[in-house]
Order: sequence, then C-alpha cells, then structure tokens
Amino acid sequence: MISLELFQQLAQSTNDIIVVTSATPLGPPGPIIVYVNPAFTALTGYDAHDVLGRSTRLLHGPNTDPQTVAAMRAAMEAQRSIRVELLTYSRDGAETWIDTNIVPLRDTHGHVTHFATIGRDLSATKRLQQELRLMASTDPLTGLLNRRRFLEQAGIEFLRSQRYQHALAVVMLDIDHFKSINDHHGHFTGDRVLVALSRAAERLLRNTDILGRWGGEEFVILMPETPLAGAAILAERLRELLAQVEIETESGNLRFTISAGVAAHSTGDTSITDIQQRADTALYAAKHHGRNCIQVLTSEGSCAA
Repeated sequence: MISLELFQQLAQSTNDIIVVTSATPLGPPGPIIVYVNPAFTALTGYDAHDVLGRSTRLLHGPNTDPQTVAAMRAAMEAQRSIRVELLTYSRDGAETWIDTNIVPLRDTHGHVTHFATIGRDLSATKRLQQELRLMASTDPLTGLLNRRRFLEQAGIEFLRSQRYQHALAVVMLDIDHFKSINDHHGHFTGDRVLVALSRAAERLLRNTDILGRWGGEEFVILMPETPLAGAAILAERLRELLAQVEIETESGNLRFTISAGVAAHSTGDTSITDIQQRADTALYAAKHHGRNCIQVLTSEGSCAA
C-alpha cells in the first residue's frame, strides 16, 4: 500500500487537481473537503485554508448542471467511481470545465472512508470544440449563419409555424452590381461591403429573426410570426438603411444598394424551401425591375413592389 508520504509527494507534484472529501455526509453541508493539492489552488484561486472543512459545492455556480451533480452524488452513495465533465467556478467567478474522476477510498477493512476527486482542466478543449462548432455553422467572413445551419434553424421554425398556424416570411436579398464592386475596388473592399451589410442588418432585425449568408453576395432572412406585409416593410427599411452605408476606399466613399424578394408561408407549403423559392423568384423580379427595390410574391403568385 502506498504510504501517506508517497501520496503527498505525488499529489504535490501532479498538474491534475486532487481533492479528498470525507465519505459522510454527502448531503449539505457535505461533501466536506479534507485535502486539496497545489494544482487545485492554482486553478481555482482558493488557498487550502479557504476550503478545508467546507463543501465542494462552493465550486458550483449558476451554470453547473444539476443533473451531473445528482449523478455524482448517486455514485458516491453507491460507493462506486464516476467520471463526468463538470462546469465549476473559481474564486473570482471564472467558469472552468473539469474532467472529474471520483473514486472511493477504503480502509484496511474495505470500508469507504473518503472520496478522492482527480480533475483536469478542460477549458482549452472546450474552447476548441466551440471554435469547431462555430466553423461548422457560421460564415467565416461575416460571422452569420452559413447555408447549412440556416436551413436547420429555418426548418425548425417552419415546423413550428405549421403546428401553431403562425405566420412566417422569408426575404432573399443580394448586393446590386457586386461583381463591379470587386472589379473596380478589389475583393478586400468587396469583403468589407459584405461585412457592413451583415452588421447593419443585425442592428435592424429583431432578436427572433434569423439572418444567414446564402452564398456569395446573397443573404437570407427568416422572420417568424411575421406576415407578408410586415416582412416587406422591414425589407424596405433595410434597403433604405443600406443605401446610406458608406465604405471608405482609396478613391472615395463607396455606397451600395440591394435588391430583395419577399414571400410568406402559404397553404400547400411542405418545407421552408417552398417559401425560399418564391422569395428567390421575387428577388429576380426586383433585379428585372432595375434593382435597388423590393418585390413581394403574393399568395396568388404575382409580384408587386
């Protein structure tokens, strides 16, 4: 059996946090901390004298998952090991994800007298996972939803509108003469125009609206619980707003305009694609009518300004 001295040498030198708690009580005010190693104090900001005799619950906070905590307690009551990922809070309130492995410690008679928690900081791993999720769901230039992620969210909203008979509208828009902007001012300026449109649209739209970059210079907006007339009004407000946006270039300030098509959920639609296709038809009608305008595809299938 490992001696206490060897255990202390190991615990003092490891980069993993080690916390030892008494086996009872497990409910409040327990589990009671009887030992923490230097890695614990470095990660949490708590000195040993701050936590000894106190419950490990001091590391919990508003976003700590109660189901994970319940699973930990159930395992400890059954005197078995458990490994979970737990969101904890340091002394200054910072959130830290910990790969938490709890094991029972037994005396020479086989009785569980303590639990040892061995933890490893998962913050870097969690950040990487979040970055990968963002890369998979957002457009890298504008930060808006990419086409795949937009369709996922739009599909959910479509089913909700079907179920509750709520209005739903789609606006398809693109930047007029965008190729000319790239040709005359360069792709860097073209990228700035795309970003400027994105930020302006975000400021104007409601929190419930969903904005995505459909591809190239084309964007799409989903407006839950919005009838056709309301979506047309918002699209016109966006057109007017963007017409005032200026991009500084070496040859002077650049302004740009958009064309947009608007359509709404109607009887017979089987998916969000049906609405988008009508909005796309309206968009091309706007281009045909000289651009820098909004066209609405009515339920009868006709376009109107």
